[in-house]
Amino acid sequence: MNTQLNYLKRAATRGFTIAITLVGISAHAITVRVHVENVSQPDGLWFTPVFFGFHDGSYDTFDAGLSAPDSIEALAETGDPSGLVSNISEVSGSKSHVLFQDGSGAPPGVLFAPGESQSFTIDLDSSLNRYLSFAMMLVPSNDIFFGNPSPSQFELFDIFGEFQDGFEINLFGSDIWDAGTEENDFLGAPLSALGGFSTDTINSSISLLGQEGLDNFSGRPLATGTNLSSNLFAGDQIARISVEQVPDSTQYIGFLGAFALIGFRILSKKRMGRESS
Repeated sequence: MNTQLNYLKRAATRGFTIAITLVGISAHAITVRVHVENVSQPDGLWFTPVFFGFHDGSYDTFDAGLSAPDSIEALAETGDPSGLVSNISEVSGSKSHVLFQDGSGAPPGVLFAPGESQSFTIDLDSSLNRYLSFAMMLVPSNDIFFGNPSPSQFELFDIFGEFQDGFEINLFGSDIWDAGTEENDFLGAPLSALGGFSTDTINSSISLLGQEGLDNFSGRPLATGTNLSSNLFAGDQIARISVEQVPDSTQYIGFLGAFALIGFRILSKKRMGRESS
């Protein structure tokens, strides 16, 4: 009778140990830290809070050469990312985050002024959140923005689920998109000192801004009382997005469970040897 009770106790303990091990493995999430920097020259361009989407490759932010969807129009004209957040929420397993500057810089504090940066961490699934999409408006402007038109352009995890170490996106003047929804006259544009009202364009599509478009920004007055640089070039770096994996302590639960199971089996064999003798 005692032998049977001991066996049941050992079986129950073994099951519990295995369960802990499996929970430790299945509960492990891949945590990453996303860091955003405005690396413009001191009197360079600003940008709005940044939209991030993490998905399986089936989420498309926009398509170059086509008319801007409502979500991009709102983002490019006012910096409003809510449409993008709503769109990506319809993709199963996707995640999104809007990163604000912490407000410690020049007003308005939610914007990323030259030299400012901010980070956030998020737990991702290597298959459901394999790809990264992003978008933010550049100011002062009527409708220019950064973003990636290809859903699979930026791959955080490879086909085996391994995180891509050293992941970094460097954005230059040559990467600026024009949404084609408003005239680029700076009237009614966020952070522009000109005031007035913007003018909608007709039958225009999303396209790269180019150096000629950047020339229009030279020396423009800002609502902060300063002026933009008189020399803005397509080769100037404006922003940097970097992503790194954060060590996750939950992975050690699985290791501890495995060691506990090994120790239990050794102990069980010793006890069985004593009982048989």
